[in-house]
Amino acid sequence: MKNKFLFINSLAILSLFAACADDEIVDFRTEKPVSIAQYEYLNVYDVLKAYVDRSANPNFKLGIALGANDFIAGTQVHSLAVSNFDEMTAGNEMKYASCVSDNGSMNFSTVSNFVSAAQMAGVTIYGHTLAWHSQQNNKYLNSLIAPTVIPPDPSQESHYLLLHQDTKANPWDGQVYYTLPGGTTLAQGTEYTISFRAKTSATFNFQLWLMTSTNVDIKVNGGTAIGTEWATYSFKYTPETSDVNCVKLIVGELAGDFCVDDLKLVATGSEENLIQNGDFEQSDLSNWAKYSWHSVTYSIEGEAAAGAGYCLKFVNPTAQADNWAAQAWYELSEPFKSGVTYTFKCMVKATDAYNSSIFLQSTNGGNQEYMPEIVMGTTWSESSITFTPAGSGLDKFTFNFGNFAGTIYIDDVVLTEEGSTVNLIANSDFEAGHIDGWNSWAGYQSLSAEGEGYVAGEQIIEMTPEEKKDTLTWAMDNWIKGMMEATGGYVTAWDAVNEAISGTDADGDGYYDLQSASNGDPTTNFYWQDYLGNEDYVRIVVAKARQYFQEYGGNPSDLKLFINDYNLESWWDDGNKKAKSLVHWIETWESDGVTKIDGIGTQMHVTYILNEADQKAQEDAIVNMFQILAASGKLIKISELDMGICEKAFGTGLKTEEVTFEQQQKMAEFYTFIIRKYFEIIPVEQQYGITQWCATDSKDEKNVWRRGEPVGLWDLNYNRKPTYEGFLKGLSGEE
Repeated sequence: MKNKFLFINSLAILSLFAACADDEIVDFRTEKPVSIAQYEYLNVYDVLKAYVDRSANPNFKLGIALGANDFIAGTQVHSLAVSNFDEMTAGNEMKYASCVSDNGSMNFSTVSNFVSAAQMAGVTIYGHTLAWHSQQNNKYLNSLIAPTVIPPDPSQESHYLLLHQDTKANPWDGQVYYTLPGGTTLAQGTEYTISFRAKTSATFNFQLWLMTSTNVDIKVNGGTAIGTEWATYSFKYTPETSDVNCVKLIVGELAGDFCVDDLKLVATGSEENLIQNGDFEQSDLSNWAKYSWHSVTYSIEGEAAAGAGYCLKFVNPTAQADNWAAQAWYELSEPFKSGVTYTFKCMVKATDAYNSSIFLQSTNGGNQEYMPEIVMGTTWSESSITFTPAGSGLDKFTFNFGNFAGTIYIDDVVLTEEGSTVNLIANSDFEAGHIDGWNSWAGYQSLSAEGEGYVAGEQIIEMTPEEKKDTLTWAMDNWIKGMMEATGGYVTAWDAVNEAISGTDADGDGYYDLQSASNGDPTTNFYWQDYLGNEDYVRIVVAKARQYFQEYGGNPSDLKLFINDYNLESWWDDGNKKAKSLVHWIETWESDGVTKIDGIGTQMHVTYILNEADQKAQEDAIVNMFQILAASGKLIKISELDMGICEKAFGTGLKTEEVTFEQQQKMAEFYTFIIRKYFEIIPVEQQYGITQWCATDSKDEKNVWRRGEPVGLWDLNYNRKPTYEGFLKGLSGEE
């Protein structure tokens, strides 16, 4: 299922006559419509399951998807399911996110109650689903494999190069320089980046020079203001000669202390630092020197590691549909310059992985521009974006996080204009104890508590791939064990793995790859296969399911495990490539000689196309899909059948009120076609069953499956529709 929810209306059970027996079943015949007499013919039909030829199809199960809680409550859905169907699929209640909390505790009470209600009603349950990348508890699962973060020991010193000068002089009257060791020179025509962290006791104008082996000085910058807080400074230079071998720190305008750390000289495309001991953690200054007549001094000093301090927090307690539903911004003293490139970077983390979209806005309204996203993990990391505003009057840098529920932490914020090192964000490390300049329209922003900020020097120890696989195998084991215990052997058929196949073939082997963070969305999904492995993922799930099904009372010979997927019938998919890919992957998973997969579920969320040529292409692809699946030798189940209608291929689906009676009849004929082709092409011994996904049409409400479309066999008042007849004609095989 692809981001689907059930929308079966939970209405009170229709009153039965007092003379009726307690176990009498309502058959849901329609009352004669007031103004649409053409629907009256539907009253003559029996319930759907009466049209299954049990002698020809003895093991066939006719199913319906529904809300488990509605069935447990004994509402109208209960009567509909028992009257018309053999089997039920719960929409969401048997999925991982519905049962597993943020701390990993599991609650299967709804599942157990659903099983008990089904047993009493004499209907079976199809388990949906043991493993999937969607609707997982990402927060819990990511916490299991999160890196270990070790904060720095405040008692340990971090060392740096200290340059001191008592009296301010001309820039060139204070020079400390580093000569590249071993006769090394910079390559002519190669771009180099010289960077370092620095702070000073009083702001001064710093210059960076290079020097050749023949003592020719080269100015890299004309002057850069160094501030009193640690910040990173970076300069680029491409030598025009081949004899540059010296880096000079020009500090003649300094009166006080100048602290330098993490000094790097790196060629573009290389990671090699040409400055030895650039972090100054060793007491080696053998390559450093000064002119004897200059008053500046230099030495290696140390300072205790700083505490974490403060940071900026954005807190959004409830996720909303749109990311712009929660915003916080920094208002600049002057608007961004149109056509000028800016860089924004910060240290950031969040309670869950998230990508925050960025807007440039105006306090006076009007212009708004969309920038790249800020990427956030669950541990501190640097995120950086570069952008060039096009419009004028944009003076707000805005974070959007309305569709995120949790807390975002931001520290060491830097916003610079190209060619400048001036930070346009005041109090960028928030150590002044305030967040002046940051605002929102609903109080999303706040100053953190002391100690919640970022501190340099944290040790982040990542788990190895083997450790992650072992941990998540345990989590999968725990989950399947709990589910099998809750169902107690009553649920004998399962979607072992749901929607494993992607729509991309990155390796070019002719088959689609598995779903993955590389071709999907890791911010909303959790891809077990990325950690368990493409082959072991399904093998582990199947093995655990068979183990615990038997341990908790199931007869091993009764258990049927399916791989369920969507778009197997798509006419635009290069000869049903996804269906072929699924069969290929099943063969791969079973190649170990141990793993056994019993069946394939095909989700058929189809749309009748009024354009005849497009509709014919779709019907041909459906036939081809059934032929591919039949050739697999596996049990075949139409697992999620529903239908909309549109004018042409890839067109917008028509709403229920837009569909004419004649168009409803076309949809009915398409139902008949699909179901008859299933019985015609799939051998009897492979016919597991068909499940209708939507009992009624979809409501025209936000966040519902196929919103406002005529996807049901009943309307929203539980009156039969022409599709009801089309469905039963397919089942019966007769006119």
